[in-house]
Amino acid sequence: MKRLSVLLAGGALAVSAHAVNWSKVSESPTGTIFSLDLSSVESSDISIIDDKPVENITVSIRKTYPVQQNETKGTKTNREAKVNKDTALHHSDQQLLISCKDASYYTRAYVNYSIDNKVIKSWQSDKPILTTKDFTITGPKTIGRTIVEQACKNYEQAKQSV
Repeated sequence: MKRLSVLLAGGALAVSAHAVNWSKVSESPTGTIFSLDLSSVESSDISIIDDKPVENITVSIRKTYPVQQNETKGTKTNREAKVNKDTALHHSDQQLLISCKDASYYTRAYVNYSIDNKVIKSWQSDKPILTTKDFTITGPKTIGRTIVEQACKNYEQAKQSV
């Protein structure tokens, strides 16, 4: 079952993986880097049942975390080093459904990776129907709002150039 979950979540994110064009959007005070895959921004046919017909977009983002420093003193055994290397979160690829109308988003799927690009954890939404309550509204001057605004701006620019 876990393998199926990895395949489904990976498949949801792999749609944009063929021509990845990561663009750094922001960096948090803790050093986490937020990037947007410019080639993944596209219109979505997913509708929200309690809202007037609104155009939503899908986008892939990546959160890259700073290298975890080992807080314990002394030397680690090879086994401890390998376990830490395999389980420490390095980056997370996520697929978002964004409503540009109200600067909100819904996380559809994510895959967390170790420093060796091994899948640590994955998840995919199993909700067949979404409502506006499923979306997270971003606050002004936040990283979430910056990501939503950049994705919406890129989408509008791509629409105009067609």
